[in-house]
Amino acid sequence: MKIPDAMSSTWSSPRLLFAILATLALPACAAGMDLPRAIMDGLKSEKFAEREQAQEKLLAWTRQRPDDSPEALYQQSRSADDPEQRQRCFAVLRELVSDEYLRNGVGYIGFRMNPNTEAVNVPGEAQPRFAVRVLQVEPDTPGQKAGLLGGDLLLGVNDAVWHQEDTSAVVSEKIKSFKAGTRVTLKLFREGKIVEMPLVLARRPAAADLLQFQFGFGGIQITPEALAAADRAAKEEYFRHWLGARKARD
Repeated sequence: MKIPDAMSSTWSSPRLLFAILATLALPACAAGMDLPRAIMDGLKSEKFAEREQAQEKLLAWTRQRPDDSPEALYQQSRSADDPEQRQRCFAVLRELVSDEYLRNGVGYIGFRMNPNTEAVNVPGEAQPRFAVRVLQVEPDTPGQKAGLLGGDLLLGVNDAVWHQEDTSAVVSEKIKSFKAGTRVTLKLFREGKIVEMPLVLARRPAAADLLQFQFGFGGIQITPEALAAADRAAKEEYFRHWLGARKARD
């Protein structure tokens, strides 16, 4: 094929030729994942209800694609022509990063326990086991949802068991060694029987360590509102770090 004279200088440069061919060969997704056009159009609808519905649909759609969606939402939050689209894409981005925050934390069951282990005689076993006694199960936590009760004796988590010299700190560290979202099995002793209780760990709340002081020395009570506020602050801080790191790459 004869190359036109006007283009001969361009095509004669091997480096530039390689760059052009590489660009042409890029797949369509290399420039970033496209968000659904119909949903994006809904974000700028004249009707408020339709804009709200479109944002909910966008959140559901992007949650199914957590690896690629944050970048696409970030780009749209900065470059979309319509300010309503930019604002709503940013709101959805915040939700996705919050999801990431919840996935990336250490494991949490949501109960308080006696500080020291106690011996438990299990029927049919010659040697006693050691367990920590559950004092209180926090509401709306994996432990509460799975059916963990105050008074239960925790014999172990998965294959881990406790020893006479262990304390509640050992148990807590074992639980925190699992990542949020991990499925574990609690080994309990309840009403003279061993009970196995599977559950999925949540992310340890930002204010979880404060709970150990609740009704402790001085009678300090940590309110649910204070715990919720601490968790919101931690999520906001995580998002600020995420956003700062992303902007630094621009």
